Amino acid sequence: MIKNFFCVLCFLIGVVAYAQTKPKEFRLKKIQVKKDTVQIDSVSINPTNFKLLSKEGSLINPSNYKVNFGLSQLIIDKEKYSEITVEYYRYPEFITKEYSPFDKRLIVENTKNTGKLYSETTNKKTSDVRFFDGLTTQGFITRGVTGGNNQNAVTNSSLDLTISGKLSDKVGIRANIFDTNIPLQQNGYSQKITDFDRIFVELYSKNWRVKGGDVSLENNDSYFLNFNKQVSGVEVGANLSESTNVLASGAIVRGRFSSFNFVGVEGNQGPYKIFGSNNESGIIIVSGSDKVFVNGVLLQRGENKDYTIDYNLAEIRFNTAYPITNDMRIRIEFQYSDRNYTRFITYEKAQYKKDNFSIAGYFYNENDAKSQPIQQALTDAQKQILANAGNDITKMMAPSFFADEFSVNRIQYKKTIISGNEVFEYTTNENDEVFSVIFSNVGAGKGDYVVDKTIAIGTIYKYLGKNQGGYNPVVQLVAPSKLQVAVVNSKYSPSDKTTIQAELAFSDNDVNLFSNIDDSKNKRIATKIGWNQRLLDKDWKITSDVNYKFIENNFQTVQRFQAVEFNRNWNLDSPTGDQHEIGTVLTAQKNKKTTISYGFHHLKFSNNFSGSKHTLQSKVKFDSTSVWVNGSWLKNSTNTRKDNFFRGQSKVEHSFEKSWLGGFVNFETNEKKETSTNNFDITSHQFKEYEGYYGIGDSTKVFAKFGVNYRTNDSIKSNAFTQINNRKTFYINSKIIQNTTTNLSLYANYRFTENRLADNETTLNSRILYNQRFFKNLLTLGTAYETSSGNIARQDFIYVKTEPGQGYYTWIDYNNDGEQQFNEFEIAQFQDQATYLRIALPNIRFLATQRVKWKQSITLNPKQWGSKKGFKKTLSHFYNQTYVTIDNERLRAGSGFNWNPFNTSGDGVLGLNFNFRNSFYFNRNLQNYSWTYTFGKSQNKQQFSVGNQEGNSFIHQLEFQHKLTKFWLFETKASVGENKLKTENLANRNYEISVKELQPKFTFIYNKDHRFSVSYHYKNKENNMLNFEKLQQQKIGLSYFFISSKKNQISADTAMFLNDFTGNSNSPVGYQMLEGLQIGRNYTWNLQLNQKLTSVLNLSVSYLGRKSTNSSAIHTGTVQLKAIF
Repeated sequence: MIKNFFCVLCFLIGVVAYAQTKPKEFRLKKIQVKKDTVQIDSVSINPTNFKLLSKEGSLINPSNYKVNFGLSQLIIDKEKYSEITVEYYRYPEFITKEYSPFDKRLIVENTKNTGKLYSETTNKKTSDVRFFDGLTTQGFITRGVTGGNNQNAVTNSSLDLTISGKLSDKVGIRANIFDTNIPLQQNGYSQKITDFDRIFVELYSKNWRVKGGDVSLENNDSYFLNFNKQVSGVEVGANLSESTNVLASGAIVRGRFSSFNFVGVEGNQGPYKIFGSNNESGIIIVSGSDKVFVNGVLLQRGENKDYTIDYNLAEIRFNTAYPITNDMRIRIEFQYSDRNYTRFITYEKAQYKKDNFSIAGYFYNENDAKSQPIQQALTDAQKQILANAGNDITKMMAPSFFADEFSVNRIQYKKTIISGNEVFEYTTNENDEVFSVIFSNVGAGKGDYVVDKTIAIGTIYKYLGKNQGGYNPVVQLVAPSKLQVAVVNSKYSPSDKTTIQAELAFSDNDVNLFSNIDDSKNKRIATKIGWNQRLLDKDWKITSDVNYKFIENNFQTVQRFQAVEFNRNWNLDSPTGDQHEIGTVLTAQKNKKTTISYGFHHLKFSNNFSGSKHTLQSKVKFDSTSVWVNGSWLKNSTNTRKDNFFRGQSKVEHSFEKSWLGGFVNFETNEKKETSTNNFDITSHQFKEYEGYYGIGDSTKVFAKFGVNYRTNDSIKSNAFTQINNRKTFYINSKIIQNTTTNLSLYANYRFTENRLADNETTLNSRILYNQRFFKNLLTLGTAYETSSGNIARQDFIYVKTEPGQGYYTWIDYNNDGEQQFNEFEIAQFQDQATYLRIALPNIRFLATQRVKWKQSITLNPKQWGSKKGFKKTLSHFYNQTYVTIDNERLRAGSGFNWNPFNTSGDGVLGLNFNFRNSFYFNRNLQNYSWTYTFGKSQNKQQFSVGNQEGNSFIHQLEFQHKLTKFWLFETKASVGENKLKTENLANRNYEISVKELQPKFTFIYNKDHRFSVSYHYKNKENNMLNFEKLQQQKIGLSYFFISSKKNQISADTAMFLNDFTGNSNSPVGYQMLEGLQIGRNYTWNLQLNQKLTSVLNLSVSYLGRKSTNSSAIHTGTVQLKAIF
């Protein structure tokens, strides 16, 4: 009785919910792109979880579009993307309205005969408050709460506000404030959103400024204290006079500075894993803090530049047009999230500059609060371990287990005795005394445990025997540290020909605040003195530079201050002792066309190194010919070696009227000989490189450049330089056509490496970009083809429980064993079931691949013939769009290339993303006998630690729309398709489901404010493998939508599902086919109200519910208040 009454009630109020409910603010729109600027919505949209899909369903790279989230506007190439799908979360609608504290009907002219005046003490009405009056604001504030009978109450909030403008005639403000819940992603999540925010408020005037929030501290005016740090705190700066300025700041450090060095792998574009200071793999890089150097040269980040970086996974990938070879020395400098202690930083500076004299002082202090650990709760015993360790990190190890309460969401162990040793053993018995244990990799043959297996919530370890494994139940303790650096520098110019500079630095670096051991090494000094003199100032300008540096052993500063490849340039291995360096450079210049520079430098470390280096640099231009020469000779000695290091580079280029021709020579010979035997050290090396090239056109517009490069590499064998490989490179870089209808560019880099001690290698990086419009946009083509080599990861991941509605996955214990397994997690179909997040673990296992990518779009649009007659008029009713995208990665083997993107079968395919979609329209978007036929096909393959996973699907779909009368709209959709999933090791998740669907729908359009719909949806699913499950589903739905002239909205939907299912519904295949519903009758309903309260405030109330025959009703409600500025 209650069930029938509830159904009738839902029918009368017109409430419905779709079977797969999304959060109330979620929107999915298909948009025809008719111009480059697209209005997505009438209100601001949330940048979190914003997705843009092509017509074929593939994710569009953010580099191909721009979004103004505040104005809800999308800027995208209409020729490249004629139809898109947008997934986003919206904010409530607000209409701009003028408000006044007075009733204007009662305000009259100010004349003596006025019979009725407005008084502030009478007829006064409550008015809306106008926030931030006089400032430019953009953004929103949201606060809400969600609750239900299947979940606890969960609060949700978000803030995204930008403010700028003048607070007064002299004081201005700039602010960017952002705060939101952790963003959800299907394949992972951002573990700490604070590592990616940029939140600040800044007040400023002509002579001072105060900035609070996320601040970028930097100093480029000091040699020893040159740094850039991303911190969260306050910075105050002031100009005390025209010659004096000061700055002070205090903050909490967002991350610690680190660098990671590695050598490129021939032909491997990445991704390469980035590790932290202590070889940590699971790090998060602070956004924008990275600098990447290759052979000492700084690269540029970006899709169309040199590299891209995944801050969340700490992985770097080099773009196709920047080929990686095994000669490349790659250095990455970055900040990464370090939450071991609360770390405070202060930085102050004072600068005075007047006429020919300047002096400045700087003080930097970075200090861990040792009494405020964050990620580690130190016991007294652990503190004592740190106290006894001094500066030796290998002694900072401690047992990692502790007694805990039993939980199915954590991996836990019990103690047991094996061969007389008390060890840990994995347990799922809630009656055991359980322990939470952290295992650390201590090196092969140095531990007692090995990895047993990885399950959905983590990795399980098992005892193997004393020193038989590589893991132990210990944890690396992190000691609190302190770094203080004080610097004074000065510059004096007694004349316009002479400049003298000096800098003195002091550092106090204590790497273990718990220990007094080794504290004598903490405090050190460094100094630098320079003298620049202009010796001649006529046709030839001659200048000299003399510099002296002294750096005491163990002197430490914030970030690197030496050249990127300082150690390599001086043949330094592990120098110790105080550093002394003296250098002089003599430079001659004439008419800005000729520059010659000679330098001599001497470097000495007091304990084990002495070296002298001569350098020569020149640039000469004769009319259309330019010559560059760089060379150096280093002679150095250590306690065990004597070295000679020769380097030379020479380049000649001649420019013709519309072309240029050039040649390049580069060589190195580094002879390192052992003092005791006079034999070559095995690290000695030698290479010679020659290159010739020819270019035509304008390199900034239309051009083509062809080049050939030959390089030989020698190493020591039998105490002599012997060639180990040679490499031939042929390349072309061009932009062949660039006009209003055609764009064509080509890049190719082919390398053949002949190895004497290994297999030969061939590598090809290529890219073709082609866009063409024919016959006044009747036919539009877009082509992108790309080949390269790289890696693909066997992705590890785990599932972590979170608040209901804050996750993406749900756990279903199919075998009722109480243990969470990989094949028991499903994408949640309902918000209250979304209780788990999937976390991608750091990738450490990669497979070498050859990659080929192809994108093709073809659009046929005869709309321009709409004004014609006859056959052309008929054709103008049609429209066709084809889109193909393929990303194919095959196992790299032998010398062959992966040319063919359509070769998508076989065991050699390791990664694949294939999408094909063709849509054929008649009377597109007219609702007048409008037909659309769509054929789509997709195929994907992914590598996971639990095995690879392949998915295949296709669909034939026919859609029809026709407005029967002014008030009635008829729509129908029929489709036939198939979905396949094949997993390597999870057999119960495999399926081949054929699907047939029919969806007629009638909509009654009463007026522009009221709309009522009745729909029927028939779905037939059959699994053609294993248990051959079958489903016949019928859905009857009713919906009502109302929007008032004031943009207040009410939407209501209700639906009844009749599921006739044959098979095991408590299985992954059953869940997939039933889409989270139950066998028999199911009811869903949804009611949503958006009420505009004031000009800036909007109230949103939503209620979701569902019920099946054998379960009680589940209710979920949300109340949310939003303000948009």
